[in-house]
Amino acid sequence: MNVKDKIQLLIPFTPLIVVFIVLILRPYYLFPVGGDTEFHLARAREILGNPFYGLFWDSITYYPMGRPVWHQPLFNAVYAGLWYLGGVRFAESFLCVFQVLLTVGVASWFANREYGIFAGYFAGLFALAVPAPSTLTAAIPAAYIPILAVLTIYYIPKDKKKAFIASFLGLWIHMVALACFIPLYLVDNYRDRTNLKIIALLLPSWLFWAAYWFYFRDRLVTGGMFYTLTHLKLVPPHPGSYAFLIFIAVFFMGIIGLYLLYNSNYRQFKLFTTYILIVMFFSLFGFNGDFLRGFQFAALPMAILSGLAVQRGYKYLYNNHSRIISSSFLLVMVFISMMGAMVFFSYLPNQHGKGWDALQTPFEGEYAPLKEYIENNTSPDQILWTDRELAEKVAWMTGRRVSNGLYPDNTYGGTRGFVDEHQNINIYQSDGYVLVNDFNNNTLIQIKLGTY
Repeated sequence: MNVKDKIQLLIPFTPLIVVFIVLILRPYYLFPVGGDTEFHLARAREILGNPFYGLFWDSITYYPMGRPVWHQPLFNAVYAGLWYLGGVRFAESFLCVFQVLLTVGVASWFANREYGIFAGYFAGLFALAVPAPSTLTAAIPAAYIPILAVLTIYYIPKDKKKAFIASFLGLWIHMVALACFIPLYLVDNYRDRTNLKIIALLLPSWLFWAAYWFYFRDRLVTGGMFYTLTHLKLVPPHPGSYAFLIFIAVFFMGIIGLYLLYNSNYRQFKLFTTYILIVMFFSLFGFNGDFLRGFQFAALPMAILSGLAVQRGYKYLYNNHSRIISSSFLLVMVFISMMGAMVFFSYLPNQHGKGWDALQTPFEGEYAPLKEYIENNTSPDQILWTDRELAEKVAWMTGRRVSNGLYPDNTYGGTRGFVDEHQNINIYQSDGYVLVNDFNNNTLIQIKLGTY
């Protein structure tokens, strides 16, 4: 293999290499960020303490009732395993970095193998142009559904065993998988015996989780099936943000890619279209009113299809027009893709300007003194009460069960009929302080936040 061939092999994966370097230089993942992170850290902590029970029931918050799990447990089980092996910071950092790199890598790999070098290069960059960057940078199970869906779509015509593995993993990671994986095999060819065998193998997992949530439907506070349609809202960034505007550009290029695929690979066209339509439709009936989640689930396939559009567009202009026009087209696409990448990196959480030198800072940050006090002054089986916003934080930091957990809007996330009860240790947060009070509301310790 000569130098030119080696360079051509490397070009599609340049975005992956660049992203890896940026993530090493800017380690945003060294501390927990956001409510989703707190939730999954609490779930992982519970699985560490009681692996079997913790996989299928959340009892570390909402004591004594607990609540059904909101996600299939595979992601949180992996989280717990990494925590056990290398500690909580290692688990958080590994999963954050891994899911971003896997998203970019799968986009480049798929587009390069199926459509060409330029397609692979641009797909990798377009994969960063997502409507809600926070859901790609935070370690959450939803980030893996589009990855596993793309792998399923790739392998259904090529390797049924690998397609099955990708689909099976999806069914144990996130509830949206119940809607989008089995239909792929039906749309591909519902008469194909191998497809039917795979469906038969996936069906027990599908039935288990469908029955689980149906059985506990009266325990989960969701606002009802049509809550999202009647309470449409947007999580940051809003539709006027640069992230959303660049994503829309990529989305429309992806539609062009779908059209091109319709004329060149109808089988793949059916699979991509089925997945994209299902996840976007499903988002209208879940996610606490945030219908942008559907676009987020579709972002990776649309990035790959946008790469196809760029590849075909450049080839057409190169063969039918002057090199100036084809080169100008390529430069415009480079500009759009680089803008998407820069906007994505600008949304990386700012950890107070800290880099790798922050490794000496406790992972819990300003709440580390609270964790230390609880661990030193309570027993592992003691029940605590906290303010709502502290419930999951205290749970994952200490492993203590908490008699609270309701989210601020009191709509999603709760257990129907749950009533929190004050305990011998009650924790409040106000005006930059955390107060630890006893049963009679006498303050045992006051901890100032903001210094770590």
